[in-house]
Amino acid sequence: MLEVKNLRKSYGPKEVLKGVNFKIPKGKTVAIMGPSGCGKSTTIRCLNRLTQPDAGQILFKGIPILELSEERLLDWRREVGFVFQKFNLIERLTVIENVILPLIKTGISIDKLRDKAINLLKKVRLSDEINSYPKNLSGGQKQRVGIARALVIEPSLMLLDEPTASLDPILVKEVLEVIEDLTRDKDKIVIIVTHEVSFALRIADIILLMDKGRVVEIGTPQSIFDNPKSEVGRRYKDLLDYY
Repeated sequence: MLEVKNLRKSYGPKEVLKGVNFKIPKGKTVAIMGPSGCGKSTTIRCLNRLTQPDAGQILFKGIPILELSEERLLDWRREVGFVFQKFNLIERLTVIENVILPLIKTGISIDKLRDKAINLLKKVRLSDEINSYPKNLSGGQKQRVGIARALVIEPSLMLLDEPTASLDPILVKEVLEVIEDLTRDKDKIVIIVTHEVSFALRIADIILLMDKGRVVEIGTPQSIFDNPKSEVGRRYKDLLDYY
């Protein structure tokens, strides 16, 4: 269970999160949606303290994440996979080296790490690129390496921050297909910040709509897109009706 209570974050005079609240059970896939600037990415980055909130609580499996010491936070982050908008790969490392990097100091043998990474690269359809460097990959391939790197730690919480935002439209489909495969595994919570409405409708158990720093609606895709209660929800419904 992930529970967020009254999460707040400001940058100078601008209040970005104005008291965000939600609960997510284990095994659920959540799509966080809303207009640009509503606080989606700030929310997801607060969940593993890449961004430090100003106030509120984040409880994961009953653990108060905002109260963890630096040492305990590093241990806890080994349960959290994070996929960035802009890949964040290390250019001087090969694909397989990028994937095993989060586990390199864990005492696991290099042979076991390589076997694990190769299996994950097969899962994200990159088994032919294990010795390539990021500069030789397409944007879609880079993002799939990022997904494999996030999965290598076997996370119980998987966070994806607009994983297709930096991709050309023609490359979006290949990444969304890999993410869709990922969401079939119900041993973790998966939270995706996305603007891809049809994709969210297909893969999400829960839609969380945000607007102006607050959660304005939360529910199943059907309940929100069929009978929205918020202005943002009505705009998404109009968009789906248009298509």
